[in-house]
Amino acid sequence: MRRVMVVVLALVGASCVTGPTVLSATTTMVSRSVPPSAPPEPTSSTPLQPTPTSVPDDRHVTVYFLLDDVGEVNRPGPSLVPVDRIASDDGLASALDVLLEGPMGEEREAVPAMSSAVPTGTELLGVSVVDGVATVDLSAGFGLGGGSFSVMGRLAQVVFTATRYGDVDSVTFRLDGEPVTTFSGEGLDLEGAQTRADYLDFVPTIFVDHPTYGGVLGNPAHLEGMAAVFEATFQAAITDADGLIIVEPPHLMTTSGVGWGTFDAAIPYDVDKAQWGSLIVWEDSARDGSQIDVR
Repeated sequence: MRRVMVVVLALVGASCVTGPTVLSATTTMVSRSVPPSAPPEPTSSTPLQPTPTSVPDDRHVTVYFLLDDVGEVNRPGPSLVPVDRIASDDGLASALDVLLEGPMGEEREAVPAMSSAVPTGTELLGVSVVDGVATVDLSAGFGLGGGSFSVMGRLAQVVFTATRYGDVDSVTFRLDGEPVTTFSGEGLDLEGAQTRADYLDFVPTIFVDHPTYGGVLGNPAHLEGMAAVFEATFQAAITDADGLIIVEPPHLMTTSGVGWGTFDAAIPYDVDKAQWGSLIVWEDSARDGSQIDVR
């Protein structure tokens, strides 16, 4: 039986305005064989213990790590996952500093594990944003080691983290202050600014960009992201701290039935108090109706 990770969040009570802040994520597993109408059974071979606390909103940043193969049929991974973190402030430089630190030990040991393709010891030397282009200057070690997948993966992590900010559309790279046009021993062409569209190989079939892993869900839940699904439809469910489904809306739609489309949906739910919960998304197979690409 193949198991997959789902997004773990803090649920907000119906009468609450804000929920707890999450300092660390929880690994929750759900069997792909569980039908949508049946309550999933969260388990974990490596449980993590999150610690809700009160932290100002202006210290939250989102960084992108890699999640090991979670059993997707069409795009097995590793793939990008947005993760909520606490930083010194909410600026781009702080977010990149947190990204370079990599996943926490518990996240690296969880099943499936989070990882980072960024070489250990990489330092941020500077970052600036002009006309929507972020110039990110990193230490020379960022360009060393790894095969083509690792090299592309580390670039994808930086590009997705930087473009999370509304004033950044694309990224150019420098190493030790020098502009980069050919990257690493793989000879990757970086002529021109890099965008998210250059790294879609690292995006899962259903990519939930909001809410983040370990973040606060909000009520109603605001789901935003992109997907490449049959007939532009996919499914979602929200479970509470006991793993019981509290809401399962009808099919969600993307903007395109061919290739990648975006989605932006609001899902109200009802819980009596703020608590841990999970967001699960999947696609029904056009061949036999089974759940595929569960995330």
